Amino acid sequence: MRHIKASTRLSRRDLWRFGIGIAGAAALGKVVGPRPAWADGPPPTPIRFTPFTRELPMPATHQPVAPFATNCKFTTKAIPRFYVVHMKKGIAEIIPGVETEIWGYNGQYPGPSFHSTFGTPDVVRQINDLDVETSIHLHSGHNPSASDGLPFQDLLIPPGGFRDYCYPNQPVGFSTGEPDPNDNATTGWYHDHATDITGPNVYHGLAGFFLFTDDLEQRLLASNTLPAAPFDVPLVLQDRRFNADGSLFYNPFEHDGFLGDVFAANGKAQPFFRVQRRKYRFRILNGANARMWFLRLSNDTPFLRLGTDGWLLPAAIAQNRIFLGMAERADVVIDFRNAPDTVFLENILVQDSGRGPGGDLQNPDTVVPGTPLVKFIVQGAPVANDATVTVGTLLRPNTPIAANEIVATRQFEFVRSEGAWQVNGLFFDENRVDARVRQGTAERWILKNGGGGWWHPIHLHLEAHQVQRFNGAPPAPQNAFKKDTTLLGPGDEAEVFMRFRDFPTRFVAHCHNIEHEDMRMMFRWDVV
Repeated sequence: MRHIKASTRLSRRDLWRFGIGIAGAAALGKVVGPRPAWADGPPPTPIRFTPFTRELPMPATHQPVAPFATNCKFTTKAIPRFYVVHMKKGIAEIIPGVETEIWGYNGQYPGPSFHSTFGTPDVVRQINDLDVETSIHLHSGHNPSASDGLPFQDLLIPPGGFRDYCYPNQPVGFSTGEPDPNDNATTGWYHDHATDITGPNVYHGLAGFFLFTDDLEQRLLASNTLPAAPFDVPLVLQDRRFNADGSLFYNPFEHDGFLGDVFAANGKAQPFFRVQRRKYRFRILNGANARMWFLRLSNDTPFLRLGTDGWLLPAAIAQNRIFLGMAERADVVIDFRNAPDTVFLENILVQDSGRGPGGDLQNPDTVVPGTPLVKFIVQGAPVANDATVTVGTLLRPNTPIAANEIVATRQFEFVRSEGAWQVNGLFFDENRVDARVRQGTAERWILKNGGGGWWHPIHLHLEAHQVQRFNGAPPAPQNAFKKDTTLLGPGDEAEVFMRFRDFPTRFVAHCHNIEHEDMRMMFRWDVV
């Protein structure tokens, strides 16, 4: 195996310090010389490999350590679990036979998974052994501002430093005295969120799953409704691009959004996975910087959709195709009982630019044959006593936010301007508060894509949002419950409700095309 080092590129932090982010190509030429030959299109990965020769790896699991002194304080009397994580360089075999240097949690790509239980707090000490600043955001978490992993200067972890993240893991609304156990997240993930350099940090490997469980989900498991732990598979889909020596290639000047041309599942390029003839649960995460996925199964059987983003749906639904914007998740069951011996998870989306997809989105199957991402090798006879979940199975109850709770309406328009990205005509400024919401109230937010051909997955921190209308019509069933990220195509508009229950002070909302986020498509909002 070849052993290589990560390639060196200008960081976005450097670009912003040089004033390049907004000034554009003219200023870029003055500061760092002519644009490289690949500035208008990155070179393809020159390494060739045979797909489906490596097995799909399962992320490791973070193990608790002995308690240590911390400033974390929780209202519950439950004894917290303590973790220590080192962000450091590591080696990963993404392409078969090639070792690539990555930046990972405990030096692993993807990072090890957390398995957390509501009612038991977690204290996670993140130690930065890298030479870049970091900040860790728990996506779908409901945590105080200081532990939300915000991209604010006073919350960044410098090289050689550490920070303790305090995760209460209590039913949402606990501090108001009105706990809502039906709002507990299930499939979360954690990733870097450092100011202006989230793109390269995540691209080099700083992401992993944060999986929650609670009494309701344990009852679904105990009753054999959901597939048991051995058949519950986290699956992160990402794209990467490589230099000839196997190092990761990243273009910090690709402000539309950086795309790779090698497709990885759980950090392995086009792996295979052996499955029994039974139902499997897959927590599918779009962990890419700028690529979207339109997923289907090669045998054309439907997915059984259990959840969207971090939350289980009220009841399971069937979907033949699943479209995932960046940071979105699909909690699904795939039934292999009557499947052929080989099934592929395929992507049928045409996307050649960080702007967004091309092709006929209404009839994608007629445009491309599909790119296989994972090969399932189906073995054995159908098992007995399989999980009983099917279409219509009740999962997590939902009490929606009522229209009469709304006390204010705000509009946020996401646009490209001055060579970078703005919200309501402004670049992100961590010291400017763009919205002040009152604790204990609910509001209507209008999320508008200003157009221009770019797509924007909008992520709102702290609270789940409830999509009311999408382009004036009711949302698709899988998006009508709770979301933390809503994908807006050119000109799209989403009307969402949010309820602000606790944790005053500052939070953010932003586009989760990470290059757009780094180039300031973000705004600060405060709970007061």
